[in-house]
Amino acid sequence: MATCDICDEQHSDTTQSCSACNKVIKKYQGDTRYSMPEVRTALNHAYSHKDTDNNESYFECEYTGIVSKFNNKNETLGTYKDAFILTLDHKDSGSKELVVSLNIINKMKGDIPSDKFKKIVITLGEHFKKERDINIENTLKQIFEEP
Repeated sequence: MATCDICDEQHSDTTQSCSACNKVIKKYQGDTRYSMPEVRTALNHAYSHKDTDNNESYFECEYTGIVSKFNNKNETLGTYKDAFILTLDHKDSGSKELVVSLNIINKMKGDIPSDKFKKIVITLGEHFKKERDINIENTLKQIFEEP
């Protein structure tokens, strides 16, 4: 028996990962944007739990902490209807570090560096809640101009 490199579950010696985790990994095989070691590291870091009845692994979003699962179909995800489906995301544009992210967060973040993304979301939240009297345009411009 071997131990899954993602969830540490025992499985057959024929693969690196158990069948539930391997379903997610297979989605990214052949995808030139991601190397398999980076995919495996991101999944291992975000692993939450397994639904053994449905043979599915669940992972935690890097940005929200929400636990969900990856889409097991090979189709384009809609931003709204598939908001809580997990995807892989480069933590920062151009970096090799991958993280697990909710689809909606990944689409919102785009190529914005993760530290600036958090500041933007906080600023927008304060603006929408009207908790603080801020000049939204100037505040956002300052965030984008930071080194």
